[in-house]
Amino acid sequence: MKINILIIEDEILVAENISYILQKHTDCDITIVDNEEDALLIFKKEPVDLIISDIHLNNSHDGTCVVKKIQQERYVPVIYVTAYSDKNYLDAALETEPVTYLIKPFLERQLLVAFSIALNKVEKNRLEDSIVKPSARELQIIELLIKGFNSRDIGNFLFLSEHTIKTQRKNMLRKYKVNSTYELIALSSRLKWIKND
Repeated sequence: MKINILIIEDEILVAENISYILQKHTDCDITIVDNEEDALLIFKKEPVDLIISDIHLNNSHDGTCVVKKIQQERYVPVIYVTAYSDKNYLDAALETEPVTYLIKPFLERQLLVAFSIALNKVEKNRLEDSIVKPSARELQIIELLIKGFNSRDIGNFLFLSEHTIKTQRKNMLRKYKVNSTYELIALSSRLKWIKND
């Protein structure tokens, strides 16, 4: 499968080395940017399956902040590369659920292993992106479940019978291949079908 990679790195030699290694061993399209503005622009215009980002960019923008802005729109797996191993940098990076964290200078083999691990998350993302979004009524039910409503309460709120709501809930569990309401809510949150307050 062809992978679309966005490299956010202000050291051009490092960025080109990453690009060279990955293109030598994998089928990928790579875009290199060195700042937040270009990264967000590319993300909006082109498909991005994987981000490889430096944590500290020279223009004072934090690479983790850029990744967080992207992930507010859609979760994209990220591999961080950095010369910094400070706990504060690591903690900020962990908030974006990175695949891994490579300390510069890293070996070619380390990058390829990180990339192989990232492929699993990319495949999972593509699968989730292919899932059909719930209907407006299904989203209403999910939102009311999040608020703690039971089937009877939801039925009263939507002017439907409790039996109808129970049937719709069972159908959604089957449709999205989840085993519980909790898993359905988690999936809805992860795929940004609903807003977290």
